[in-house]
Amino acid sequence: MPIIVLKKEKAYQEIKQAIIAGRMELTRIYTINEFSEIVGFGGTPVREALVILASEGFIVPIPRSGYQVKSLSIYDVLEIFHLRSVLEVEGAGFAAERITDADIHLLAENNRLEQELASSQHMNESYQSYRTGYDLNLEFHQTIARASGNMRLLDLVGKLLGESERILVKDPNITDPQQHNEILEQLKLRNKLGAQEAMKKHIEDTKNRLLSRF
Repeated sequence: MPIIVLKKEKAYQEIKQAIIAGRMELTRIYTINEFSEIVGFGGTPVREALVILASEGFIVPIPRSGYQVKSLSIYDVLEIFHLRSVLEVEGAGFAAERITDADIHLLAENNRLEQELASSQHMNESYQSYRTGYDLNLEFHQTIARASGNMRLLDLVGKLLGESERILVKDPNITDPQQHNEILEQLKLRNKLGAQEAMKKHIEDTKNRLLSRF
């Protein structure tokens, strides 16, 4: 892989994580040179990374000035979680009919790791704890979407979860293993309606927790 591509990917990840972790000011306009100083790369990979971040809604281009971190509103939360509910509830229903024993094992292991994280003596409200919890949450939801057998649904769910990341950093329950238990149990039973109801409740509960923090 060309070095410039590797630098672009690294610049993209570092800027994105700085935004998610709240290390960048919402009202400030950042120049490309300032972004380059943050990630330690030259202008070309940084420009390419910024184009991707702008297309994903993390930043907004300001003509002849630079880029500004896009703020998130209650309406963003409502829109994202409405679409997540529509897609993931449907996906959970398909997954209940098509899920394999290997997928069930993967979800159970994911839940076990969430339990370990929640009970760890090192568990705290640091960004790293959130990051680990978010990655486990992402894996859980994507495994179910993949088990649905609909790859377009998987792609859309992945994009919505990516958009959700800046919101989920505010969720105090991101590392709570209890939030996925009922979904997993209903999938083990191959209960379509039960899996859909459990997924709908989980997404609704998460949305309400996040709205209460705005």
